[in-house]
Amino acid sequence: MFIQNILFNLRSSYTYRLLSIFVFTITPVSLKADFNGLSSDSRINSFVYIAFLLLSILNLFIYRYRTQSLRNSNKLLREREVTAREVLRQRNLLSSRNKSIEDSLKYAQGIQEAMLIKPSEIHKMFPDSFILQKPKEIVSGDFYWGKKIGDKIFLAAVDCTGHGVPGAFMSLIGLELFRQIITVKKIYTPSLVLDEMNLSFDAIFDNYGDISQKDGMDLTLCVINTNSNILEFSGAFNPLYIVRDREIIEIKGDKTMVGPYIGFERKNFTNHEIQLEPEDKIYMFSDGYADQFGGPEGKKFKYRRFRHLLLSLCDQPLSMQKEILENSLNDWKGNLEQVDDILVIGIVPYHHPLSSKALAKEDHYSKSNNLMILSTTSST
Repeated sequence: MFIQNILFNLRSSYTYRLLSIFVFTITPVSLKADFNGLSSDSRINSFVYIAFLLLSILNLFIYRYRTQSLRNSNKLLREREVTAREVLRQRNLLSSRNKSIEDSLKYAQGIQEAMLIKPSEIHKMFPDSFILQKPKEIVSGDFYWGKKIGDKIFLAAVDCTGHGVPGAFMSLIGLELFRQIITVKKIYTPSLVLDEMNLSFDAIFDNYGDISQKDGMDLTLCVINTNSNILEFSGAFNPLYIVRDREIIEIKGDKTMVGPYIGFERKNFTNHEIQLEPEDKIYMFSDGYADQFGGPEGKKFKYRRFRHLLLSLCDQPLSMQKEILENSLNDWKGNLEQVDDILVIGIVPYHHPLSSKALAKEDHYSKSNNLMILSTTSST
């Protein structure tokens, strides 16, 4: 009875007409005549059987397709799960290695800081002073060194090749060379100190062939006589800035770096002598501040803007100047990455009172551009 109802419904339905057309289309010509000779109910039965056969075949294909799709999906999920586990394992391994490296760098930072002179020691030698130091990484290739021997105060600002670990290793060499040359060998003239450092680098790297022309240090070295208030300066690339009467006097360093000999002609460094005045402020620095990218156009800060900033701060206490310099740098940098180690030292170098001998000499000094330069000589 149920089948008869289906057949009756099919006879008058749109599906029946579609099946008739479909079956008639795919039925061979030899069978079409046989279908034409069948009664109406027999035709419907034949169409239904064929339709069921076709639907069964279609369902079989659909079943196989879905089964294969599910298998492929399960395989893909398993592969992704394996990949995810491997990624997690690698991430945990990398995190563990990074933690180990970071712990090693922090330990190295402690060693480096132990060898560096403390800021408090600089403050004892120059009560009105500041040191702005911002390593790019945990350890730094920029460092400063100071020492008081008798009536002379030595102060150096050094920028070693690179930053991070390579720069830190070079800084340890530089610290030891300052100690050996100034404290042990008692060479007190800045230009002669730098010449001697070059010779020491040659000896250190004598058996090491893979030396780049950029391996070494850019630096400024000052020696201040606390009795005569005469400043001696010698520089490797880096200049010295003296702020006097709201003007910046730039004393340029020699265009050569301190480092091992690599085949180029290497001249002796020049020694500059300057008579200090009570209100003078001097600044020693690496190139990290001026080379920092930032601002609205993502450009370098540059030395011109740096000099303008120093002039705008000339009436401020040096302790406040440090804060303003740091804030200005952060505002300029914004969200950009720090590109290099940064070191800026500011001091008031003048010591009171002048000795009577120095006072007697003052009348014999000649002024040039508001700066009394006693002599400029090249060491031999």
